[in-house]
Parts: sequence; structure tokens; C-alpha cells
Amino acid sequence: MTPNPPFHDVIPGSVLERAARSPASILLTGETGTGKTTLARRIHGMSERSRRPFVSVNCAGIPEALFESELFGHERGAFTGALQPRRGLMATADGGTLFLDEVGELPLPQQAKLLTALDEGRIRPVGGERLRTVDVRVLAATGRRLALEVRQGRFRLDLLHRLAVIRFRLPALREEPGRIAPLARRLLGRLARRYGHEAPPRLTGEAEAWLAARSWPGNVRELAHCLEAALVLAEDPRRLDDAALEAALPAEPALQEGPGAGRARGVVDAHGGVDTPCDRSLEEQARIEEVLRATGGNRTRAARALGMSRSSLRRRIQRYGIRS
Repeated sequence: MTPNPPFHDVIPGSVLERAARSPASILLTGETGTGKTTLARRIHGMSERSRRPFVSVNCAGIPEALFESELFGHERGAFTGALQPRRGLMATADGGTLFLDEVGELPLPQQAKLLTALDEGRIRPVGGERLRTVDVRVLAATGRRLALEVRQGRFRLDLLHRLAVIRFRLPALREEPGRIAPLARRLLGRLARRYGHEAPPRLTGEAEAWLAARSWPGNVRELAHCLEAALVLAEDPRRLDDAALEAALPAEPALQEGPGAGRARGVVDAHGGVDTPCDRSLEEQARIEEVLRATGGNRTRAARALGMSRSSLRRRIQRYGIRS
């Protein structure tokens, strides 16, 4: 299932509608899985250009040597292998919306070419002589902090100003844990319809606490996939408890497939270190042991202090081999 988060939780509907109906460029920022592409499509669908093309460009996936050909097109014989003329993505989006996904990944030379095309509203296909006028509304998305990229010389300030007339930031789920349970219920409603269930499963209180306690590094996408797996695997599809949700996600250490795999998949922190799944598991084990000592081994009090259910605590004690 493609996650489809309700954006009114973070952007007032009237604000989104006014932004969508304007011709202004919009920059969407947020971590992976927060719904930037879905929001871009929503904006296009609400705009005056909704009946025209929505063309998505993965800026991180275009080789530097092919950037102009992909974006502006090329004429036959423009380079080796150019056997037929080709319309570029900007020409394809003419009259509609051009969505520049992962725009922060563009190298500086390509940023300059993009800025010129957007400012002038004209493109020249590779190997061509004539300029072609194009009319596109620009939406862009990035997980990078572009203001910081500008200060560090990796992104053009003038291009940032061109793209970010309006800015919307989509927060990570861990920033607003109160959103998670209502969002999970809406996602379960869609999943239940997809799988032909009469009604979505009920989330128990422990399940809601478990959802709110997780960091969800994959955000809405990860949450949706967890709920789908839990719904498929649950013995009782009418209710989901924390055990069913936890069983739907692999234990973090299982992500390591060999020496160095944890480091390769880790997250670089602000000091240049690497936070790996193994590191987080060791930290969790140490925290549980600390709280158990502080509560004299009382698992009920320890679970409450740790923000998890007693059954979740019991499973972690067994997983880590903690003596209590």
C-alpha cells in the first residue's frame, strides 16, 4: 500500500489550498517516508494545472553527463547513441507541474543550468539550435537542509530562492508522537478495505503506547508497512496489540547481515559517529537493566518508567537475557 498521510494534521487545509492554486514554486522538506511525493501530487491535483501533466524528476538518479538530455531533450545525432530526437522532461511537463525530487542532490553545474531554464522559461535541446518556450509550475523536495548546504557551498542561494517561494516542512513521526495513533487508525481503515475486511482492527491501549514509543526512522512509509504486516499476520484481525505489532517488525540487530553491515546501515550523528542498530540495542538493554535495578526488579513499575507495556518488557528481557 502506498502511504497517504492526512496532511491537514501538519498543514491547515486552507493554507494548502491557497498555495496549491497559486503559481508559486513550493519547496517540500522532510525526512524519507514523510510523504513529500504524495504531498506534491496532492498540490498538483488541487491546482489549476491538475488536468495537465505531473512530471516527477529524480534528481539523485540522473547522471551528470545526461542531465541536459534528460531535462531539456536532444536532437537526433546530438551524441553517440542519440538515434532519435527526444523530448526532455521539462517539455513533457509543459503546461503542468515539474516535480524535482531530491533536488538537493544536484551538483552545482547542473543547478546553474536548471536555474537558467526556470528563470528564462526556455530550453534548448542538446544538439539543437532553437530555443523552446516551456510553462511549468515547479515543486521541489529534499531531505537536506538547503540553507546549510548553501552556507557550505554545495547549493546555490539563487536557486534556493527560486524554488522556495513557499516552504512546507513535513515533520518526522518521532517529533509528534501524538499523531501516530490517529494516523495508524486511518491507515488501518484503508488496509482493511484493501484486504476485504468488514471493519479495521481495533488498536489496544498497549498497541498505541508501543506505536508512540518507537522512533520510526522510515516515518509514514515504515508505519504503513508495519501495520500491513501486522494485519496480515495477526491471529485475530479484529484487534491488534503491541505483541502483534512488534512481531511484524524484525528485531533491529537482524538487519546486520555480516561484519560491518550494521555500520553500513547506521546513521551518522552530528559528531561524525555512526549510530547502528547494534548500538541502539545495547543502549536499550543497558537502560532496561538500569530501570529494573532502580525499581527493585518490579516489572510493572519498570515498564511504566520505560514507556512500554509489561508484555513488551518481558519480551525484551528474554531477548537480551536480562536477569531480574
